[in-house]
Amino acid sequence: MTTLIVFLCIALLLLIIVQIARVRDLAKQLRGKEEVDASNVATTGKGLLLFMVVFLFVTTASAYLYKNYILGFGPHVSASLHGESIDTMMKWTLGVTYAAFLLTNFALFYYAYKYRTRKGHKAMYLSHNNTVELVWTGIPAIVMTFLVVGGLDAWNDIMSDVGADDQYMEIEATGYQFAWQMRYPGPDGLLGRKDFRLISGANPLGQDWTDPKNHDDILVNDVTLPVDQKVRVRITAKDVLHDFYLPQFRVKMDAVPGLPTYFVFTPTLTTKEWRQNLSEYPEYQGLDPDNDEGKQLWETHNMELACAELCGKGHYSMQRIVTIMEQEDFDIWYAGQKSYYLSNIKGTQDDPLFMAQVKERRQEFNRLANNAIATPSNDDNVLNLDYVTFETGSATLTDTSEYQLNDMIDFLRANEDVGAMLMGHTDDTGDAAANQTLSEQRARAVRAYLAAGGIANNRLMSKGYGAERPVANNTTEAGRQRNRRTEFYIIRGAPSEPQFAPEEASK
Repeated sequence: MTTLIVFLCIALLLLIIVQIARVRDLAKQLRGKEEVDASNVATTGKGLLLFMVVFLFVTTASAYLYKNYILGFGPHVSASLHGESIDTMMKWTLGVTYAAFLLTNFALFYYAYKYRTRKGHKAMYLSHNNTVELVWTGIPAIVMTFLVVGGLDAWNDIMSDVGADDQYMEIEATGYQFAWQMRYPGPDGLLGRKDFRLISGANPLGQDWTDPKNHDDILVNDVTLPVDQKVRVRITAKDVLHDFYLPQFRVKMDAVPGLPTYFVFTPTLTTKEWRQNLSEYPEYQGLDPDNDEGKQLWETHNMELACAELCGKGHYSMQRIVTIMEQEDFDIWYAGQKSYYLSNIKGTQDDPLFMAQVKERRQEFNRLANNAIATPSNDDNVLNLDYVTFETGSATLTDTSEYQLNDMIDFLRANEDVGAMLMGHTDDTGDAAANQTLSEQRARAVRAYLAAGGIANNRLMSKGYGAERPVANNTTEAGRQRNRRTEFYIIRGAPSEPQFAPEEASK
């Protein structure tokens, strides 16, 4: 029904236009073409004057009405040190262009009315006027000179890099479809080396883990900074062109893949102070419809990091929150952050340093195992599995145990005539029966892992000894740690328990 009404309205509007055109044609025939044309031109000229007044009033009034939403006005003063220069330039430019806007639009509509076609008036054609040429080229040139010189002076000041003696904090912003990854230096204050060829699922920025400066670097999603602290932001991208934009701080710089850029700025307002400024304006006093706690707009408004480059269909989702804190609060936040390397990389297969250690351990294990079965005596055939460990108080193997366990599997596959016995030991802390059970469970857990790796069950045995066979004194933590061990006894032929020589157990 609504659609039908809309179509009827459009049809009536077209009919009215057609009828008006027919009335004008009839008027021309009755009153004469020249008289009708003169009347129409006069009406059009007056209409243009009326449009000029309405147009200039609406544009001026709307700018004034919405000034508190515009950067540089109302509560949106710059929150950075250099931003004051940018706001000043923008206001001067706005003033000049607004004056030109009023003048040119007044001249455009007024001249259209003044020089309309009228009976008895003849147009005068001027091919050239030196005075007019000087006015409309000279005045803009002078004004532009002042604006450009002021802009260049501000540019040189804003875009300068940090000096050798400056106290500053350096962070890194990496844009990708469709988010920002922020990287902070750790306690060493230095950002580590990167290489795009190292980028992977576990290494989103391609950090070179062989560089010690990377080991304490922190990765976060949002931007958190201390107030009144000079900040140098390294800016780069992983895929397409992005743009690092902090509107409240007047920071804007392209993020270009393969071509790092930078921006240096100093925040001058905390988030709390910035929100307090918003609270003084009625535009930010209403309830936030997206907040379930009944907070007002000024209480929930955030400074933002955005991408100012159209980078794909998910461009909108690159918005991030920027939080500026007092130095003491920032120090608390910073101390609570964890190194990405220590939390996610160290001790895993993505850690080149750890994998280098694993390689060295494998070589040492193979050397000891091969030497053991190469000698006619079995006295040296017990190998301590230093890197096979368990979750505290349980028989659950830790993730890092797999490397030495896999070395054992590879060795047994390469020596099919060798049998192995797994022996579990504990310290003497706690109940003896519980220790005996735990040692047996741990030995069986290792045996089960080897069997799952393809080693036949008839080549494997396991036994727990509890605290019966210590190798160190149980009165110290270091000694107890040595006694909590798993051993690997290998001989040619069927597996068997070693013949222990009589010895005095350490106490």
